[in-house]
Amino acid sequence: MGTWRGWLLLSTAALLAALMAWGQPRGEKAVFLLLGPPGSGKTTQARNLSRQYGVPSISMSDILKKEAGWVKTPLKKGMKAHLESGDFVSDELANTLIEKHIAQKRAERGFILDGYPATVKQAEYLENTLKERGLPAPVVIHLEAPDKVVIDRMNNRGRADDNPATIERRIADYHREAEIILARYGSRTRSVDATQSPDAVWRDIRQALAR
Repeated sequence: MGTWRGWLLLSTAALLAALMAWGQPRGEKAVFLLLGPPGSGKTTQARNLSRQYGVPSISMSDILKKEAGWVKTPLKKGMKAHLESGDFVSDELANTLIEKHIAQKRAERGFILDGYPATVKQAEYLENTLKERGLPAPVVIHLEAPDKVVIDRMNNRGRADDNPATIERRIADYHREAEIILARYGSRTRSVDATQSPDAVWRDIRQALAR
């Protein structure tokens, strides 16, 4: 009996420790804007946030790659390339695509957005949508990395589309987006050094959110 009780106590203690380590945030409503240059590890940290909070990660780039096939004109291939790269995406189209995903049941407690909002009008649309859905104002996770580090990482990852012109454009797009988001949500921004290892970045994100 003593052994059984000891095992039960140990199991209960282990469960409580796991819950405390997890932070028990999964029942909370949470909206995050993931901001960072290409190569800063946004995809990895979006997955971590998604697991931690139990909310989906929504990437504008991924949406465009999936949705670009709607173009039914002789210029379909050219338009698809532009859409996938983020070019020529109007505020109306961007808002419509995002609305389609955040209206899903899986996003009713919140979500993580990567690559949106990219303009003031998109930010205004998002804020109105959050209010309508009873969701909190977003917290910005800013993954900071110097341009030189970003360029080195993009050159080393070996993707076919990571040519100098594309890298330059993507970095410029990031800076434009960052200027808009940081000006609007400065007090709700948690900045983290993204030049560290993924595990160290995730540790700093958790610490920043705890503060």
